[in-house]
Amino acid sequence: MKPVVQELPHLQNWRWLSRQIRCALDPHEPRLIDHYFAEGRYLARFTAVPRWTVAATSFNLMLDTATDQALPWHWRCLCLDQAWRPLRDLRGAAFEPAQVRQWQHQAHRLARCELLPSIPLTDLLQGYSDE
Repeated sequence: MKPVVQELPHLQNWRWLSRQIRCALDPHEPRLIDHYFAEGRYLARFTAVPRWTVAATSFNLMLDTATDQALPWHWRCLCLDQAWRPLRDLRGAAFEPAQVRQWQHQAHRLARCELLPSIPLTDLLQGYSDE
């Protein structure tokens, strides 16, 4: 029997926070984003998780959440407003030409990001209206 690989508690917490953000499980708690970024900084500084990976994952999370029309508008706007933070970290971690190109691509994605209106809650309901 193979041993079970245990993740670092901080990595588990960082992933759990990312799920909470991505699914807007608590959209009235903006401090979740600050906690997520703080956990990412810890991982990049004190563990083997590369700074680039933390920054790229965080940026993608913020932008993907911001463009998800199924989530509440205010949550999406907050995530878009915070996307510059991991983008700044990406720039600081870009040492190779490929990473600089990737940073430029991500900066372009952020600059061209257009938020479409959120889908009304009534449109998200499943099933038939006569049920």
